[in-house]
Amino acid sequence: MRLTGTAKNITDGSLSAGLFLLAGPAMVSMLAIMLYEFIDLFWIGKLGAEAVAALGASAFVLWTIKALANCVAAGLNALIARNAGAENFSRAQMWASQGLVLTVLFALFIAFFTFIAHLRLFELLGLAPPVAQNARQFTLILTLSLVFIYGSITLDTIFRAMGNTFIPMIIMVTGLVLNAALDPLFIFGWWGFPKMGMPGAAVASALAHIGSTLMFVMALPLIHIKLKFQLHHFISHARQVLQIGMPIGLLGAIFSVIYIALSRNIAHFGTVPLAAISIGHRIEGIPFFIAFGFSTAVATVVGQNLGAGKPDRAARGALLSLAYAVAFLAMISLGFILYGKEMMRLFISDPAVIDEGYRYLFAVAVFEIFLASEVILEGAFTGAGDTHPPFLISIPLTALRIPMAYYFSIGLGYGVGSIWWTISITTMLKGVIFFLWFQRGHWKHRQIG
Repeated sequence: MRLTGTAKNITDGSLSAGLFLLAGPAMVSMLAIMLYEFIDLFWIGKLGAEAVAALGASAFVLWTIKALANCVAAGLNALIARNAGAENFSRAQMWASQGLVLTVLFALFIAFFTFIAHLRLFELLGLAPPVAQNARQFTLILTLSLVFIYGSITLDTIFRAMGNTFIPMIIMVTGLVLNAALDPLFIFGWWGFPKMGMPGAAVASALAHIGSTLMFVMALPLIHIKLKFQLHHFISHARQVLQIGMPIGLLGAIFSVIYIALSRNIAHFGTVPLAAISIGHRIEGIPFFIAFGFSTAVATVVGQNLGAGKPDRAARGALLSLAYAVAFLAMISLGFILYGKEMMRLFISDPAVIDEGYRYLFAVAVFEIFLASEVILEGAFTGAGDTHPPFLISIPLTALRIPMAYYFSIGLGYGVGSIWWTISITTMLKGVIFFLWFQRGHWKHRQIG
């Protein structure tokens, strides 16, 4: 019997309807996640360019830490979706329970090593002492709440794999409202709260993640998931989850580490470009959240259709989603080109940061449609449980940005603008190769539990 609360048309009926039923709420959820950072940026921007630069530096580190959550979440996505498509819901429930235990253990493991590393990490980036101090405090506070950050990511994945993106949307938006309400209280000490400055934004975000995790747990009965924790076969189940999820988790983490290396290159040119890319990345989150929404839909559509024995429908769903995303991203790219400076002014008044941020947005806008191919087809490979192709494509081409950026910006003296174009051109190359590899179709035959 099909579960209530799941999107219709995943394995039967209109693919377009199924995609939008899944992608629409997922986009709103991603927008809420993106707005977490926008809200932090809005309030922290009032503390000056140094605080904004610290937020940008800490963001790269936190993206690395959060990306590692996909070592568990991506594996669960494929396993739960495949069993939901086959209507083997008891096994899907087993994977959800075992996955949450693994999530807690994995979060504690990552938090321990992050706590040790944070003392020297930001000095290695070559940041000015005040910037490094703010970044270090911000990161440490969120590291202490990592079990809840990872927990909310895994629980969100469970809902999506079961075909329900509406409940995660409600929870993410509620968490956003909580974060927005707490930010100025802890940053500026409004209404008798402690005045903490930039670290106050981290406290607000940590409390919002804790609230979101608790809401997810309380909502699990709505998708007929009852947690039954057991040690029986836990090691073998954990191994299966990590074998699928590790390439995606490491991909995201290495991607972030590469950006940390790039930020060191960018810091060579001063605080202005570092602040510019900090804001520019958040604005670029607009096309990313659209692509991510469709990627989320595709992961569920591919996983459930493979479970239902319909690989051709899975392929059609992925390509249809890609076509929709390309159309949306083309329009947004035009907006970056025409109104990029106005977007930058929403977050900072420094003319130098605005001008540099616009140069970044213009460069990425030229090849932004290829981001759709990379993000959406990564979702398709993940839903199939065939996670090695995204790793093998993305890591070499993203790593190529480091020597290219150094060579053009410093070696040839073209300046920081050449780093922006390096990012844009490698995005285009990744998008093309993702599409060609997906068309080979080997992912249709991937067998998982």
